Amino acid sequence: MVEHHDCRQAFAGQPRELRNARDAERCATPAEMGLWACADAFARGALSSRAVKSSISLGLVLIACVSLAGCGAARQRNPVPNDLIEVVEPVGFHGVRLWGDYNEPEEVERMMLARAEILRERFGAVAAAGKTPRLRYLAISGGGQYGAFAAGILTEWSRLGTRPEFDAVTGISTGAIIAPFAFLGPRYDNVLTEIYTTFSTEDLVERRIFSGVVSGASLLDTAPLREKIARYVTPAFLDEVGEEHRRGRLLLVGTTNIDAGRSVIWNMGAIAASGKPGALELFHEVIVASAAIPMAFPPAFFEVEAGGETFEEMHVDGGVTSQVNALSPQIPHFMMQDLVGFDMDRELYLIVNGAVTPPPKTVAARTHEIAGASIDALWYAQAVGDLYKVHSIATRDEIAVHYAWIPESFRLEPEERFDPVFMRALFDLGGDLVSGNALWQSYPPGFTVRTPSEAGSQAAIAARR
Repeated sequence: MVEHHDCRQAFAGQPRELRNARDAERCATPAEMGLWACADAFARGALSSRAVKSSISLGLVLIACVSLAGCGAARQRNPVPNDLIEVVEPVGFHGVRLWGDYNEPEEVERMMLARAEILRERFGAVAAAGKTPRLRYLAISGGGQYGAFAAGILTEWSRLGTRPEFDAVTGISTGAIIAPFAFLGPRYDNVLTEIYTTFSTEDLVERRIFSGVVSGASLLDTAPLREKIARYVTPAFLDEVGEEHRRGRLLLVGTTNIDAGRSVIWNMGAIAASGKPGALELFHEVIVASAAIPMAFPPAFFEVEAGGETFEEMHVDGGVTSQVNALSPQIPHFMMQDLVGFDMDRELYLIVNGAVTPPPKTVAARTHEIAGASIDALWYAQAVGDLYKVHSIATRDEIAVHYAWIPESFRLEPEERFDPVFMRALFDLGGDLVSGNALWQSYPPGFTVRTPSEAGSQAAIAARR
């Protein structure tokens, strides 16, 4: 690694915001390398333990401050007072989001009654004909460039002609980028292919390591990513999402309100169908917020209001609080069926853009290596925990779940944070698993099902005792 002072001399007279990934990283201070290690881990998701996150983040910030002899001032904003956190809403928009963890019973009841009316209107004729409506859901996890896995799955699924129209699509982080295109169907597969097989790091982010550590909120500027989102998510695209929302379909995206430390679920279809000024901009901002990897990407800020006053919320990657947004423990299926008035079958397809067991590796006894590896391990644990949460709710509600994740046999490593060669390999892997009928699993990883033969063997063992 090039010595830090030599790097400063080597880049004298060049732009402060270095765009080349490898040059920037070679010139990073130890503190900057620590932050990059954590950002790399967050790019696969986000850690679930708030206490561990706080201790690691505090330690890294202290290292950065000592190493660079001072920290700059934070952005000045008007945060939401604690007593209004539960009631504020985006300026100009009402009823377009809910908490992702817990909502008051009155709010849950209101939501269930509204949803029941929509389902009666959409499927009443099917039920009246003596058939059982079947609802299919798609949930896409976080994972940064590993989202190429889901993009490849969806594209090949379309090519085979067996991909269903999903009644609800949800996304977190990179899944939030994929979700709107998956929601509108196969005609947008070419967009997913372009995003997840052709773009490199410099196409999506701009480096600002030095200024980011000293006085900024992130190490990267996501202006190029914002431009890409605006290019694809146009007013016409928004109208299409709004039309599908009016048909009764759901498009949901998760972010993390970092002031509250809680997940937020945004009803993107309701935003699109609102017809209000600023709907397109809010739609864009929610996607950017959901993919705002802490430390690496800048947070997103939302203007909110309550009681005639305006405040500002700060949101980051939805993967900080949950890797998958799929089923709510507060909405039992049997209660929804009672409200609707007829039976419904439900089926969930859940794609994890990552492996479910960490690959073994030797970790150097250095602060940034330990921090990055720790967050990485926490991500794997969180992802598997989320799958078991889904399994628990699905078992209660008798929902069939099909799980997909990157197999352990895939051992390629990316050369940069958005590596088109690596993403192409993941994209092809997802497609190959679909076409080879080797993708979907019926249970979370490591879950042992008691078959009749196993039950007999266990009985025989017990008898011998």
